[in-house]
Amino acid sequence: MEPDPEAPQPVTPPRTPPVILPDNSPAAPPAISFRSARRRLTLLGGGLALLAVCGMCAVLVGAAAALLGQGTQVTVLVSGEAYTLDTHARTVGDLLNEMKIAMNEGDTVSVPLESTLAPDMVVQVNRARRVTLNVDGDSRVLWTTATSPADILYVAGVTLGEHDRILIDGTEASLASLDSWPVMAAQITVKHALPLRINDSGQQAVIQTTDDTVGQALFDAGYTLYLADVVSPDINTPVTANLEVTIQRADAVTIVADGVTLQTRSHGATVADALADAGVALIGLDYAVPAEDTPLQPRMSINVIRVTEEVQVEDQPVAYETVFQADPSLELDQRQLVQNGQNGLTQTRIRVRYENGTEVSRTPEETVVVRQAQNEIIAYGTMIVLRTVDTPDGPREYWRRIRMYATSYHPVNGDNITGTGEILRKGIVAVVPGVIPYYTQVYVPDYGIGVVADSGGGLPNSDLWIDLGYGEDDYQSWHQYVDVYLLTPVPDRINYLLPE
Repeated sequence: MEPDPEAPQPVTPPRTPPVILPDNSPAAPPAISFRSARRRLTLLGGGLALLAVCGMCAVLVGAAAALLGQGTQVTVLVSGEAYTLDTHARTVGDLLNEMKIAMNEGDTVSVPLESTLAPDMVVQVNRARRVTLNVDGDSRVLWTTATSPADILYVAGVTLGEHDRILIDGTEASLASLDSWPVMAAQITVKHALPLRINDSGQQAVIQTTDDTVGQALFDAGYTLYLADVVSPDINTPVTANLEVTIQRADAVTIVADGVTLQTRSHGATVADALADAGVALIGLDYAVPAEDTPLQPRMSINVIRVTEEVQVEDQPVAYETVFQADPSLELDQRQLVQNGQNGLTQTRIRVRYENGTEVSRTPEETVVVRQAQNEIIAYGTMIVLRTVDTPDGPREYWRRIRMYATSYHPVNGDNITGTGEILRKGIVAVVPGVIPYYTQVYVPDYGIGVVADSGGGLPNSDLWIDLGYGEDDYQSWHQYVDVYLLTPVPDRINYLLPE
């Protein structure tokens, strides 16, 4: 059981030489212990009582002088606790004996034990702490007052090199960080690097390693070993100082397969041999570039092309057509659905080829008609029925009524000649060619009777448009839908299928 550093014990000689702190060492501010404070207050109280009885200032001075003459006042710091007391001890060692402060292994005192006490002297006792050292597998316990790993290793006599491995409480540490390590170390592990002599195909090198085996040392030193390379001694051989390691290299070959670039070695004669040495197999339609029978060359690059094929079936709709057929039983401008349309369907078998996952070709193999298209049939009326419409000039007979969008126009900059050579005036109207025949008389409510004697471009989405003509003096603006009545006689040529 370890001694309690706070319990009073007899002084024993330290097992390590005391460490004398330098003059500029920080000293804790003096503090008075409870025991010494009580003693001084008692004496001081007695003196004050005597002064009260005598009532003389000289007695006060004499009592104070007597109080100060009882011993030497010193401060002792132990594990952060300060004790200020008057003592008749002659030396530091006598003082620690008087206070029953024992010195344990590794403890140090700021002043040599044989030093004579002086007034207001500060004596600091530094308690050692336990540190476990493991150096090259040899473990031991060290009691020390040192705090930084650098000081601890120095006290323990452990020397370090730049390639040595250092662990402070399990954390990897560099040589430069030991002086400024942020926390006090409790366990320090050191593994000294060993020299390893490498012969890599005639290239000589010496590496320093702290690894346990040849394979680990080569890997950490940046040596890449390939399947065909020969390492002697074996990569599992334990590392010893100045062990000689020989690497026999095969020809360098780069193989790119399955998205991975493999740097390997081979003693083979062909591309196929190199693939076999690397354990890369060609299956089915797979092939290599260069081809498998190509002689192997040093530092050759081989690409393995993985080939897959699949057959896809693509459906392609065949649009139906709309067929109009005349029906004399239906009135003009009436339509009736005779047969619904239905799209047809074809299926095409396509062989798709992929190389390394990328589509490279699509080859149609066969197209089959799964379903024939069925046309939509719409009947349109050709029967003309004569009717009358009331006009300002009396009833007029018409054979067709069309809903059209009406605009108006008049001569501009003297341009008053229509497409048929007529003079533009009120009563001249223009339509899209082919909708209403030229020279057909029409009646437009609120406009009157007009004759188709000019042509125009129509609306953006419809040809059902009429432009009402005016002269220069009677122009009116039109922008609205109207009913246009086509007056008799019925022309010889009729457009039975007007746009909807």
